[in-house]
Amino acid sequence: MPCYIFDVDDTLIKYRDFSFEEWYDFIVAPVAEELNIPLDLQIWREMIEGKISRRYPEKYGVPAEKFWAKVDKKNLEYRKFMFREGRLSAYEDTKVLEHLKGKKIAWSTSSTSCMRYVLSLFNLIKYFDLIIGKDYENYRYLDYVKPAPKFIEIIKEKMQCKKCVLIGDDDKDMMAAKGGECVAILIKRRLSSSELADFTIDTLWDLLGIDKKFL
Repeated sequence: MPCYIFDVDDTLIKYRDFSFEEWYDFIVAPVAEELNIPLDLQIWREMIEGKISRRYPEKYGVPAEKFWAKVDKKNLEYRKFMFREGRLSAYEDTKVLEHLKGKKIAWSTSSTSCMRYVLSLFNLIKYFDLIIGKDYENYRYLDYVKPAPKFIEIIKEKMQCKKCVLIGDDDKDMMAAKGGECVAILIKRRLSSSELADFTIDTLWDLLGIDKKFL
């Protein structure tokens, strides 16, 4: 049986009317002000895109682990806010999780607590054998989040995966899949195609037929 590695945000969980600016104002600006770190919207965007190191706060004497722990705590609050606003939902095709045979892993650059929260909201957490975020081992692998394949290597070792597929909604997911020697499957949520994808699917239900093509 294969291991299925799922991206969470925008693959399993839908964020309606998501605004990068709102996200920054809610979770980052207060933390940056508290810790006295000059971090504006553009710097934050470049950190998320990997153009600026996630250890940027260390330039100002703040351990990256401390910064991200505070940001992730605010990020959890933001998800709770979105749920109260009716802007958070599970994609309808996540019902396929009940039917997939094999180990299932949820992986994200969000924190484990954020993933557990959203997956629990929609009764999806019961399907996963492992949930792993960037805070794994106290942010030890902070420099190796997507698109780096390090977390895939960790997942493979922990779950003893011999064959794995990674399902995500963007090029970073596909790059990580390729680097980690996984089958790369793009679900058409935000992108209609990716040159890095081995398969492109319209719905997660298509996964039920994918295994016959590579196993």
